[in-house]
Amino acid sequence: MEGPPIRLPKTTPDQRLALYEDVEALISPGFLSHTVTINYALLSLRSLGPGDVHLLKARVATGFDDDWKVWVIASSIWMVDGYCLLDEPHAAPRMAKMVRALPRHIRNILFSLVTGLFSRSSKAVDATEPYCYEGVSRFRWKSFGGHVPGLHAGIPGVERLGSNHVQRMWTFYNEVEDKRVEEETLWEGFKLTASAQAPKGVKKIDARDQQHRQQELTRRQTLLDRFYYTRKGLLLDLPDAMDSQKAIVDSGSKTADELADEMHRWVSGQEDWHDKIVTEYKRRVSEKYEAEKQERARRADALRSQMTGDQGLAPTTALVGYSAVQLQAMLRERHPGHPGVKQVSAGVNSARDYLYEKYLRREADAGVLRSVDGHLVPTEGRELTNEVAQRLVPFQSGPGDGEERS
Repeated sequence: MEGPPIRLPKTTPDQRLALYEDVEALISPGFLSHTVTINYALLSLRSLGPGDVHLLKARVATGFDDDWKVWVIASSIWMVDGYCLLDEPHAAPRMAKMVRALPRHIRNILFSLVTGLFSRSSKAVDATEPYCYEGVSRFRWKSFGGHVPGLHAGIPGVERLGSNHVQRMWTFYNEVEDKRVEEETLWEGFKLTASAQAPKGVKKIDARDQQHRQQELTRRQTLLDRFYYTRKGLLLDLPDAMDSQKAIVDSGSKTADELADEMHRWVSGQEDWHDKIVTEYKRRVSEKYEAEKQERARRADALRSQMTGDQGLAPTTALVGYSAVQLQAMLRERHPGHPGVKQVSAGVNSARDYLYEKYLRREADAGVLRSVDGHLVPTEGRELTNEVAQRLVPFQSGPGDGEERS
């Protein structure tokens, strides 16, 4: 029998900070960089952006050949022996001539480095949404003055590269977030003004707003946790459509064989971890219900003895007056009836008792099946056809609403 899955703890911003290094580099200066030495020449390669891809399509024919690889490498070289080439519009053709003169195995190594930068850029795009929800992201946006971050790189010619996908996503999110904060501030001021005229209505609206904010915070925290544990290799890289909370704690999908095995364990009395959780929950509910039931019976007996007096006649129902404190406690649990008066039933045949007796007190029946030597067989004296034929259809929703009729 398998045990319950391990519930992973919530992560913190400090834990996740190291995973955003490439995201922050793609925001400013706007590219990833890798330095390599070839024949005593120091080359710095960078990740390619959307503008570079557009130029590549115009410079080379379609096809994955050596010439295409040469242009990819040449377009990615942004510094040679300390000389920055970003502000030179025709640097790529000059670099292409140099790359063609290199041996094939050197070109393959350089191309693999560029491919590695491309892979890191793709992973950084997936990490952009979690990064947007971090406090350091908003701080950085404010430190840039709410402008395109390429202007703050401090590298000559970096503005010629254009914006990449991470910059576009990050800028769009923060602009929308600025607008949301502004509108929320105005909305809070409106609620403050309206509370003087309709305090109850504004209180309901404010509670609903608080609920929505909490739901969004929970969703973001779940996404951040899934991102961290996925990058650390503790979780599979699940599709976005899947519930992220199930990605962290999941008992697994059920096939037909697994469902049959689960049914067999239930019939034979074996409980898995899910059954134990349900059993423990039912036990706590039952104990609380029985304790409340005994307390109600004790109060009813005490009330009955006080009201009968010397007459020896016990009423079937009694009216009891409640204090303001007791009424407030009742309001927190259920909707009360008429103020100050509550009917106490002397019997046990209430709707609450009916639901408890029907769904919680009775043990679940495995039906006409039983386990014998690892196989499910019909119970002796009980046949499925007879069980179905003798079953009665209840037309009542609770006690006292009518008789059961077939």
